[in-house]
Amino acid sequence: MASIRDYCTVADLRQHFGDDNALLTTALLERAIGAASQAIDRHCGRRFWQDPAVQSKVYRPDDAYDADVDDISTTTGLVIATDTNADGTYATTWASTDYQLEPLNADTDGAAHAWWRVVAVDRYLFPVHTRRTTLRVTAKFGWSAVPDEINEACLLRAAALFKRKEAVFGVAGFNGFGEVRIGRNDHDIVSLLHPFVKIRVGAV
Repeated sequence: MASIRDYCTVADLRQHFGDDNALLTTALLERAIGAASQAIDRHCGRRFWQDPAVQSKVYRPDDAYDADVDDISTTTGLVIATDTNADGTYATTWASTDYQLEPLNADTDGAAHAWWRVVAVDRYLFPVHTRRTTLRVTAKFGWSAVPDEINEACLLRAAALFKRKEAVFGVAGFNGFGEVRIGRNDHDIVSLLHPFVKIRVGAV
């Protein structure tokens, strides 16, 4: 079954193979796409699908002026709050004028985008005097849409996985892929993914 976590579609993969008559087994194509998508997430240290509803994550900022967070896909529903008293309650809600999202201008060209840094610019600073998590971000995490490069990388990886199992028209099934990694020999895929690789931040 197709998932919002998949970075290409069964139709994309059928077109890639020239499977105009839909002879390749749908379940096998879906399995290859799912494995390829998960491998991309692990390789990049982030994920590109957007939460269907807002979620809350908490962070321990290392700096009073800026905090790295997980990718934020949209400002709709975004709430930044801090625990200034280190008592476990995020009682200070920041106005949109109190912070700036970076990278700057990420959403200006209409392409798929995300922000992954929150910068204090007005009334408040991030509390850093404690070992507690003092920043809570409520947002739709992920990216606004799947970038074209991620879609293409997923298509190439899924096709390679499907072929590796030597699946042929009409095959009923095969064993699971297990853990799938993207190695240096996947030159085109690595090149497509390189601009998106990020060290995973420490949400708890």
